[in-house]
Amino acid sequence: MSSGAYEDGDIQIVQLSSWIEEAAMIGARIVVGVDGSTGSRAAVRWAAAEALMRGAELRVLTAYHRPETGAATSAILHDAVTHARTVAPGVEVSCVAQAGYAVPVLLHAAEVADLLVVGCRHGGGLPGAPHGTVGNQVATHARCGVVVVRGRPDPGAGPVVAGVGDGAADGPVLGRAFEEAALHGAAVLAVTTRDRGLADSLAAWREKFPEVPAECEVADGDPGRVLVDRSRQARLVTVGPRRHGFEGVMLGVVGGRLVDHADCPVLIARP
Repeated sequence: MSSGAYEDGDIQIVQLSSWIEEAAMIGARIVVGVDGSTGSRAAVRWAAAEALMRGAELRVLTAYHRPETGAATSAILHDAVTHARTVAPGVEVSCVAQAGYAVPVLLHAAEVADLLVVGCRHGGGLPGAPHGTVGNQVATHARCGVVVVRGRPDPGAGPVVAGVGDGAADGPVLGRAFEEAALHGAAVLAVTTRDRGLADSLAAWREKFPEVPAECEVADGDPGRVLVDRSRQARLVTVGPRRHGFEGVMLGVVGGRLVDHADCPVLIARP
């Protein structure tokens, strides 16, 4: 693939560097990483529906590391864009192709995205990304919110579950949970295993989003296992990254367990 852009039918495929340069002039944008796998198709389906609902631009992104794989890369992107337009007719969708390995390519795109979406991977796919690592690494290091789409194919019912109890990270998690619930006409269920004034925190968000029903639950047990259990009836689980010294953030045990085992999409919220 050469630099710049080229046409593949009615689909324009651009290099990531070109998109980064123009990103400042674009409104809300969602980026979804694809690799041709079943997991990435689920991510495209979720991202396309969200982009249409939010009035956001959708960028479909893939990585490659051998120039001779250009035809395969085009096929992956073409399939993803066609799927996105089928799921959400009218969504503004375009493609990005970038030489490199999956995780750094996705993290670079996250610098100018409002939301980064990846699928649950089961072998094959984006180069340089061993099984089970893409979602965890991207969720750990991305500068924007990250959704890992996994679990039930279409979890369109149930509450938005907010996993709280991490102190300073609770505000962004609850805020994002209420935003998502308001967007989807859903309720919020705030879950913690440590009751640290959760009712008071929830009251403040209820005032900002009076149309969103909200409940809190103080559960017994391991936080990760509790949230995985609640994910079986949720449309989305929202958690925050853990603070970790001067190195920024880390995903943490709870987030990592959700990314690996949740039965619905998982949103790692950033402040």
